[in-house]
Amino acid sequence: MPLNSLFGSGANRVIRVSLLVAALAAGGVWGTQWLQFRAAHVYENDARISADMIAIASRVDGWVVERAAAQGDHVKAGDILVRIDGRDAKLKLEALQARIAEIKAEQNTVAAEAEMIVSQTRHRTNAQKHRLQASRVAVQAAEKQVLLHRSERRRIRALAHQRIVSQTRLEKTEVDYNDAEEHLRLARAEGNANASLLAEARAAGAEAGVLRSRIQQLRAEERRVQAQLEQQRLDIGDRNITSPISGVVDTTFVDKGEFVRPGQRMMLIHDPDKIYISANIRETDLRDVAVGAAVKISVDAFPGRKLQGVLTKIGDAATSQFALLPNPNPSGNFTKVTQRIPVTIAIGQIDGRLRPGMMVEIDIVIPGREPEPSS
Repeated sequence: MPLNSLFGSGANRVIRVSLLVAALAAGGVWGTQWLQFRAAHVYENDARISADMIAIASRVDGWVVERAAAQGDHVKAGDILVRIDGRDAKLKLEALQARIAEIKAEQNTVAAEAEMIVSQTRHRTNAQKHRLQASRVAVQAAEKQVLLHRSERRRIRALAHQRIVSQTRLEKTEVDYNDAEEHLRLARAEGNANASLLAEARAAGAEAGVLRSRIQQLRAEERRVQAQLEQQRLDIGDRNITSPISGVVDTTFVDKGEFVRPGQRMMLIHDPDKIYISANIRETDLRDVAVGAAVKISVDAFPGRKLQGVLTKIGDAATSQFALLPNPNPSGNFTKVTQRIPVTIAIGQIDGRLRPGMMVEIDIVIPGREPEPSS
């Protein structure tokens, strides 16, 4: 088609040519700015807001008697989320408390018996010591009497042999000597008996040692039952499941009346003030980014609103390393695919409106390159 017919003639032709030139110039300027912007940024549109989801689980089994929080509820740290039936656990606790009281009562009884035995043994031992000492003194006195009467008998016998004393006197001397020996024999027998009684009194004190050993056994049993008691208290406490953080309930998995087992998940919660952005950048862009780089963020839910963030973490392995179904490439055919590296970007909350899972677009500013031109 001739240019004359395309642009017309006269003044109209000049206007149309001018507009075309202006449009081409504007397009060239915009294209140049776009290329400069892309050269100064790492852009990704497949990014999303994330948060650390905390799975609330039970440490004990039992029936759910109350679910105090539902999806979307805001909870504070320490708020009760779920209650599990604790009637059996409380009965076991009462039984353990009764057993501890029984053990303590038995300890007091055995301790009183041991103290009584110790006191009785002390008194008996002291009394027998005095009796044994008296017996020894009596034996010594009897031995002196025997010696005295033996000497007298020897003298009287000599005199009787000379017919100086009468037979009656000799017989009386013999009787006195025999009486002295009998008295010595009785004194020695009493001393031996008192020595035996002293040994018996001392042996009775060994029973107190047996009772002390029993007290030690009871104390060990008390510690064992006390440990069971503390464990039971933990079990009762674990039946009131509380929130470890202040946050929002994302979803629930149990309802009132259901039976739960240890480790079973009951709900998910997250802290809305601790959100961040998760993205996967191309490995070829890894050389251009560094921790601390500024990030421009656009949230799909709020078009036209620009947010600022900071790159806080760069992953140490490509996402393909964590694939559930890795590709071992047994055939030997190979297609090279650019790998992705996970990154984390810090972002501030906007009145609680940023939620995990929201899609965002990010522009990571490359240090040392030209900033985004002003429009």
